[in-house]
Amino acid sequence: MTSLTTRHLVRGLYLAIAMAFSTGYVHAKTPAPAGYQAVTQAQIMQKPTAAEVLEIVYSPKQSSLYVSSPNWQDETLSRTLVLDPKTLAIKQEIPMQAKSFGVALDDAANRLYLTQGFNGSMAVVDTSKNEVIKRIPMQEKINFQDAIAAADFGQARKDGLLKMMERFKVTDDYKYKTRELVLDKKNHRAFAPGLGLGFDSVLFVVNTQTLELEKVLPGFGYNVVGITLDEANNRLFVSNMQGQLMVVNTQTLNIDQVWEIEADQLLNMAYDPAQNRLFGVDQGIDRDDARNLHLEREYKRRSSGHQVFVLNADNGKTLAVMPTGEVPIGVRFDAESQRLFVANRGGVREKEGKGSVSIFDTVNYKPLQTIELAPHPNSLEYIPAEKALYVSVKNDGNSKEKGTKESMVRIQF
Repeated sequence: MTSLTTRHLVRGLYLAIAMAFSTGYVHAKTPAPAGYQAVTQAQIMQKPTAAEVLEIVYSPKQSSLYVSSPNWQDETLSRTLVLDPKTLAIKQEIPMQAKSFGVALDDAANRLYLTQGFNGSMAVVDTSKNEVIKRIPMQEKINFQDAIAAADFGQARKDGLLKMMERFKVTDDYKYKTRELVLDKKNHRAFAPGLGLGFDSVLFVVNTQTLELEKVLPGFGYNVVGITLDEANNRLFVSNMQGQLMVVNTQTLNIDQVWEIEADQLLNMAYDPAQNRLFGVDQGIDRDDARNLHLEREYKRRSSGHQVFVLNADNGKTLAVMPTGEVPIGVRFDAESQRLFVANRGGVREKEGKGSVSIFDTVNYKPLQTIELAPHPNSLEYIPAEKALYVSVKNDGNSKEKGTKESMVRIQF
């Protein structure tokens, strides 16, 4: 596969599932209900940061934000950025050697884990030294043409997949792509959903004591993407894009339950242990043809997308649905304030992005405020002690053509 076509394919795949003060447009849009103090322009800091900014995690121990920053032109120049949470200034850049995406932190152990989604691996950073200490291989490359020919697929599915591989010049590559991950400190494991390129998805399990791949769990269907943890009760919730929510026992590594839910595309999720509920963004991107090809049947849509579902974590039943902006991606829940924050990308591959951040009251399931945050808000992190929300903001087509840096945003509540 040529570097150019590879870059276009993997960027397209990632967007499909996943995305000095800036000149980007920031505006506190909707009025706030009584009892909620609306965010004003003066409380929003937006700063150009790097060519790419993605996932964010905060380390209280290091008083730093860690931000994945893949380089699509030359992945050996990929970095993890270490930012000052007050000023958003870059304190340090950690060389990664490969594109990194999802982030999860064990602050007590000084370890940051990152998925290297298109390289079949997971990286581990020592946050006391800010250096990579291990790259954990999770899979080997396969020949897609041989694997598809040998698979127990119907002929129409095989033909469709082979045409897609030919179109994007894919031959030898990794069978699964990874994005998000979670850490189970209690059971010493890291979990990363593996989205199958034409194949059913899996769940990678890494032992965080040995820093080795422990197991690969099959059976996660079409485009597994969302993941969140109920550590106290040994439950891992994993969602795919065929309206299923699976409950994995984090001790036995069995899939204990598979629920058919009302949301088609739970892209990212957050768990509320106090009220035993799940929040999940229902993305809303049209993927009917690809899903039908994969399932070898017509899938009937259950939801309209562009909304947040609130689910009972004991049975997957819907408790509430809250409309968001277009193409919601990132989600964060703050238990103390009972607020839910959602990053709305505002479209995919737009020339002029018009994304936003939605804020909800999770007691009454009502919207509190929408903050316009162009071009494309992507990922979120919230620091309760600071009452500060952090947002990575991606470029749109126009800003990408100009070579504008993508930005980090701090919203002070």
